[in-house]
Amino acid sequence: MYDYNRRRKIGPVTILFLFLFSASMVGLFVISYLDRGRFWDILPYFCIPIIALSLVFSIYNLVRRCNAGFIFILFFIVFTIGLVLSSVFGPFALKREAVGLLEEKDYPGAIEKLDSILVDYPNSRHAREALKNISYAYYENNQFPQALESFGTAEDSGVIDPESLGVLDIRQDIYFYIAQALGEEGQYLDAANSYQDSIEILKQIKSDFPDTNEAFIAQYKIPQYLFEASLMFEKSGDNMSRIQLLEEIIADHPESDYYQDALGSIDDAYIDMALELTSGSDYENALAWFARFLENNPEPEINSLLAYKIENIFKEATPSIIKKSGDGYFAGNDFDIAAFMYERYIEYNPDLLDNVLDNLVASSIILARSKAYNVIFESVKGKYIDLPEASLLIIRNNTSYMLTAYIKGEESYLTMIPGGETVETAIIPGEYSILIESKDEQTGPFMGSNIIFEEYRKYTQIIENQEEDSS
Repeated sequence: MYDYNRRRKIGPVTILFLFLFSASMVGLFVISYLDRGRFWDILPYFCIPIIALSLVFSIYNLVRRCNAGFIFILFFIVFTIGLVLSSVFGPFALKREAVGLLEEKDYPGAIEKLDSILVDYPNSRHAREALKNISYAYYENNQFPQALESFGTAEDSGVIDPESLGVLDIRQDIYFYIAQALGEEGQYLDAANSYQDSIEILKQIKSDFPDTNEAFIAQYKIPQYLFEASLMFEKSGDNMSRIQLLEEIIADHPESDYYQDALGSIDDAYIDMALELTSGSDYENALAWFARFLENNPEPEINSLLAYKIENIFKEATPSIIKKSGDGYFAGNDFDIAAFMYERYIEYNPDLLDNVLDNLVASSIILARSKAYNVIFESVKGKYIDLPEASLLIIRNNTSYMLTAYIKGEESYLTMIPGGETVETAIIPGEYSILIESKDEQTGPFMGSNIIFEEYRKYTQIIENQEEDSS
């Protein structure tokens, strides 16, 4: 008779699954030791099927009154605990918590959870998403250096598309805020470079996404950031970079609110560049940069600060370099710059006046012809004088200001007439042009052309104060 209470032997299929489940446990322990991230990732995939199979085999073996059923119950319990743990601990649990914190805008808390994934479980399948999310969390939490580094890592890893509009807009914003912080810390050169990084991205947005709101906003941000960067370069002493940015504003952004600011700063930048080159004994290039200032200010208003800077630029330069510079601008018909150079030449080297007299007088008269002036009709001829092969020009200064007379003809003459005094100048007879200038804006200039001076004759020109227009 068949005995139903008899214990059954373990079948080959049961033995196979016991071996597989045991091997799975050993394998999971090995993986947990080698790579905890991968362990937590694959744990649910092992637990779910093993739990189901353990339940089936435990019932089957218990019905058959086989002791193996208790082993499968043990597997069921162990892997059920593993499944529960995978939802409470490990990268998946951290990710779930981080997502909730991000939705609540608790960025510090989210950063802590996401950073734990990246540090403790770098090979987990959740690490890529964590890298992406922590980049945005750093940005939203105003941790801009960390955000920049994180975005760079995410882009290198292919987690974030560096050419997408959203990422580009965030990156330019990050560079801007980093630049501001660096400027406040006194790291001016680094701040300027960070501004430039932001500018380059803004230009890319304008080029690649021209019809977007971001591109519209970029056209206003670019000149602002250019000007801010120029200020940082100024403080760092990098005058060349400063000038390049200011010139870019002037050339490319004439409608910008920063256009006038750039115009107001560029002249100082040119002079500072000239001073920098002067300190390095590069006088020729120093004068060239100062000439760029004169191009914008052909008649600069000399104040004490500008006078000091001009003195520092010109006093050390050799006379030959100043004359060479003036001659070059004279040959190029830049008479205002040439005249300024020649005036500085004789100011610091008065005994060398004859070297530049002809060009200085010619430049001054040519410049005066292009502006409004009072015409000298005819000098009053006096009696004949005993002055062989010469004429005598007498200029009576009835003003209180110093007058300068530029006389161009057979020879060139430069005469200074103090206020209230009379100066006589013997000149070679012939046809002349005469320019008389005063430092007083209400007096002069006076100019006459094709004036004939005869031998043995004297000519008198009286300069009075101009009457102010009573109307």
